Amino acid sequence: MADIREYFQKKQKRPDRETDDFKKQIRKHRIKVFLRLTGIAAVLGILTIVVVIQLKNQTYSGFVVVSAVEKEVYSNSTVKAYQNGFLTYSKDGISYTDSKGNAVWNQTYQMQSPIVSVRGQWVAAGDYNGHIIYDIDQNGTVQEIDTNLPIRSLTVSANGVVAAVLEDGSVTWINVYNPSGEKAVSIKTTMQKSGYPMSIALSDSGKLMQVAYLRVESGSMKGVVSFYNFDEVGQNYTDTMVSSYEYTDAVIPYCAFMNSSTAFSVADNELVIYEGAEIPKSVFQLLLNEEIQDVYYDEKHIGLIFPGSEGQGKYRLDVYDTAGNRILSYPFSMEYRDILFYRENLIIYNEAECIIAGLNGREKYAGDITEQTQLLKALGGNRYLAVTKDSLDTIEMK
Repeated sequence: MADIREYFQKKQKRPDRETDDFKKQIRKHRIKVFLRLTGIAAVLGILTIVVVIQLKNQTYSGFVVVSAVEKEVYSNSTVKAYQNGFLTYSKDGISYTDSKGNAVWNQTYQMQSPIVSVRGQWVAAGDYNGHIIYDIDQNGTVQEIDTNLPIRSLTVSANGVVAAVLEDGSVTWINVYNPSGEKAVSIKTTMQKSGYPMSIALSDSGKLMQVAYLRVESGSMKGVVSFYNFDEVGQNYTDTMVSSYEYTDAVIPYCAFMNSSTAFSVADNELVIYEGAEIPKSVFQLLLNEEIQDVYYDEKHIGLIFPGSEGQGKYRLDVYDTAGNRILSYPFSMEYRDILFYRENLIIYNEAECIIAGLNGREKYAGDITEQTQLLKALGGNRYLAVTKDSLDTIEMK
């Protein structure tokens, strides 16, 4: 007990200077640790910037086939990108094959003119003028939907909701079905009242639908783009239509959702962008002096193809962001099969050639790819899947 008492007495007699010195040492140590961590973070940040710049400015001189899997794609089939592989569909059925050539699922049917829509992990397939829609998830689980009326067009959302335009004499119906096959919404349209639905699109959630109508009034054509909200907000509006826009002397054959809150529509010489997850509003409208020949898009970009000018290439691709800013105007002469956006890159290809360019306009590659390519799909980094008529080739740009 005496030793303990003596210890505390000595402790109380220690000068405050020792305590101050101890605090200074702790402070110095903390500063050193902070500076060390800050230095490491700065170095990592610089390395990241260097890598990003190198990737943006990286160019390729050719390609090598890393692996090839024999698989015949019949000439009467259509190939479409899907998940980590691709879909193959024809009049006899639709199937999903992964990038290694494994058959994941197969759905047989008999159709004259198959219509296929893909969004996320869901696929919807129906026959033009038929009445059955196959709503299929990534595992191959199928829900058959009987529309009871001839199908004119269809679209699917990222959660399996399906919308279909159905013909019924002088009346055209737009029906919306849940993934369970249940009809959730039925919208009656007529040429005299609403116009004829030229194009339909669903948001990822399936709660918003965009419809581009063609209406004829007093001998002149008018394009109308209407948005329907099937959630609580839409219940406060007539027929759940929450917003609508009219465009004089315009035919609007195409509309789409880029993401959950951004949509756009395209006329022959006009681009309009809409924003809003509940009540979409027109936020950008661009009138053009040239006729739009083709449209490509992803979650962040809209690509419009125009005829090229003399000496500048047969075609010109103008790329816009979701705010309507033109970020690239790219002339090219190659006949194209498809155009892709991938990680700030632009990929233009046909059955034997490919162009890879950054969205900053820097060309990375222009040359040959695997012959008879039906589909080119980015796998990550500098690797691509080339689906040819008789094989699946993993190619690596070098």
